[in-house]
Amino acid sequence: MGLALIVLVLVILNFASHYTLHRVRQSIEDRVEDRLSEAAVVVSNAILKQATTILPDSLIADIEYTYDLDYLYVIHLNYARVMAIQKGDPMDSMLAYIEIDPTAEQLRALLQNQPVYLHSSGDIKTHLLFPAEFAGSNYVISIADKNSLLGSLENAGKILIFFAVLGIIIIIYVAGRFAQLVMDPFVRLRQKAEETGRFNSNADDEVSELISSYEQIINELRSKEEELVRLNRIVTKRAENLEVYNDYILRSIPTGILTFDLERNISSINRAAEELLHLTGTKCKGKSYCQILGEFADLDALLQTFFESGVPVHNMQVHIPEPGNGDRILAVSVSDLIDRDGGLIGLSLLLNDQTALLKLQDELELKRRLASLGEMSAGLAHQLRNSAAAMVGFANLISRKNTVDSPMRQNAESLLKEAREVETLVARFLDFAKPLHPVYAEFDVYQTLEEIIGLLHTVYPNVHLHLNLVASTHTLLVGDELLLKQAFSNILDNACKAVAIDGGEVTIDLMDDEGMRIHITDNGPGIPEKHHENVFTPFFSGSPSGSGLGLPLARKIITLHDGSLDFCSEDGVGTTFKITLAHQFLSETATNNNESRRQLI
Repeated sequence: MGLALIVLVLVILNFASHYTLHRVRQSIEDRVEDRLSEAAVVVSNAILKQATTILPDSLIADIEYTYDLDYLYVIHLNYARVMAIQKGDPMDSMLAYIEIDPTAEQLRALLQNQPVYLHSSGDIKTHLLFPAEFAGSNYVISIADKNSLLGSLENAGKILIFFAVLGIIIIIYVAGRFAQLVMDPFVRLRQKAEETGRFNSNADDEVSELISSYEQIINELRSKEEELVRLNRIVTKRAENLEVYNDYILRSIPTGILTFDLERNISSINRAAEELLHLTGTKCKGKSYCQILGEFADLDALLQTFFESGVPVHNMQVHIPEPGNGDRILAVSVSDLIDRDGGLIGLSLLLNDQTALLKLQDELELKRRLASLGEMSAGLAHQLRNSAAAMVGFANLISRKNTVDSPMRQNAESLLKEAREVETLVARFLDFAKPLHPVYAEFDVYQTLEEIIGLLHTVYPNVHLHLNLVASTHTLLVGDELLLKQAFSNILDNACKAVAIDGGEVTIDLMDDEGMRIHITDNGPGIPEKHHENVFTPFFSGSPSGSGLGLPLARKIITLHDGSLDFCSEDGVGTTFKITLAHQFLSETATNNNESRRQLI
């Protein structure tokens, strides 16, 4: 009964599939005929437009490409061919390329201005003979289209009949095998159950006994599965906790960490890296390193070098632009990212901010130099002062024993002048080398700078000095006014000397944003690049008459106030010295000093 039902279903499916294929084939054939008709109309219009039946090859190629044609020809239907069609005689060789033999009845439709469609069952080509008239003569537009699907559908019906018969034979064979296969597992299950001692061969109903045995096995497996699920939950929770813990570690450490996948897209970025590079992690993940790190020229060049050589990079210094605050110096390490099996899964980028460390090293170097200078200052000053005192004594003695017009007295006065200059230099040196003990008090920086400018106007009358208050309403500062005034004077004096010859300009910009900042800019010749590293070195001076102690002393005073002094210079353009002083530190220091004074009182 089941076999008969299956055969009946196959017959119904075969009939339904034949009908469906017929409808699909008819639909495709209609679309092909419509497309060929449209192409023929386009060719006919082109003949009328071009006023010739010999169309350009480019136009024919364009029509063939647009309508996906196999070929396109325009045939002159002369009198001999018309008569041959009417009589049913064989056509000449002009129609031989049609690749199908049309009947005389089909060709007679052309004489009645009716298109002729030619298609053989199973053939992938459909031909169209389309009548056209030009300049009083009749023509036939012959075009063809290849459609493998149409030919395949026409052959599919025959194939379906073959497979339907083959399917019935197979079903009869499978039905017999199915009965054997159904019983075979049951027999094997019974044997296994007997081997494990879970089957009673004396039971009246062997099927029920077998089902009962396997239900027991399933219950045991289910209980073990529940235990495995419980253990899996524990392992999963531990893994999640470990992942969260690792994320906390990455977010907490000060080292910036970025990871990239094999396509060099950013996989992860921790908070320290976001702060160092001023990035947002959610906007970076999944994007190429070129899009995110391309704006950092040094970092991008370092990565390019690593990609080309494949050699790991360890603690290479790069400069990252810091908006409005110079450059940030980072120690960068780049290495491959390896999984537990040793496979390459990407690369890691480590960033360590060394800006503060390098600044501290510079300050320590400066203090070391100052300490060395202080050790030798006592002996040197004593010796120089003794020599200068002897020179002054002898010069005064010679001067008294000679008249005013005497050459000897003039030489003595010159010697006396040089000795006094040596004494002045020693005094300046001692000022620089001796420890400074600032007395903190609140004072107006703007007023102090005005006083210094007033004094400089008398010394350098041809220099134009400008003091600007830039976006600031607070000019009060807590610090040692005398020491800071000396530091400002030394820097401004150097700037005036640089522009004094040509009568240039010196601009002082006073700003109060994130601390007190003072920029002193001149339009002088600038400091040569080869001298940049020695600007703050004691006794180094770019001026023949300079002592080389003004800028080092200014830096010492500003550093004592927990500030910073830096500069930028360009040959032929000018130099800018940048002073930064922190309000909070100075206020706290002043409070501590005042508290100490109260305790002493």
